[in-house]
Amino acid sequence: MRRRNGYTLIELVLVLLLLVLVAAVVFTLASVGSETYLRLAAKQDQAADLRIGLSYVDVQVRKHDGQGALSIRPDPFAGQPALVIEQQDGEQTYLTWIYIHDNTLCELFIAEDTKVTPDMGSRIVPMNALEIEAVGTDAIRVTLTRQSDDLTRIQGTRIINLRAGGIKP
Repeated sequence: MRRRNGYTLIELVLVLLLLVLVAAVVFTLASVGSETYLRLAAKQDQAADLRIGLSYVDVQVRKHDGQGALSIRPDPFAGQPALVIEQQDGEQTYLTWIYIHDNTLCELFIAEDTKVTPDMGSRIVPMNALEIEAVGTDAIRVTLTRQSDDLTRIQGTRIINLRAGGIKP
């Protein structure tokens, strides 16, 4: 082998091969790291949505916990379980519906005799399913399910004790 300015051809090839190998390892690690970060961030977003949804329902139930104010009914749009809060203002009765529409937890505040559409509700947080059931006469169990685009599902359940009235049948 001939020497060119102090280096042999084999030394140059080995150094370049080593450089390519190091670059490939660095790019692979960066790619794996960014995918892991994106997965973790999506999971944290899912968990945050779940906490927000459960806290929202909890606050609404505790805020309106009164004799005969709470009931569980099928929503008027898809027939899915919904939490209904009844309020009286003089002779007028108002209803607050908490339900799922288009994979979103929604709230709709209306007069009892108002004709409604699902889009009238305010969107609270992305959520895929809402299950509400009475636990005895003085508590309700709320279960929310959140599914991400990559089909990862998380579910949270909260039992809310009712102090003033219970669930209206």
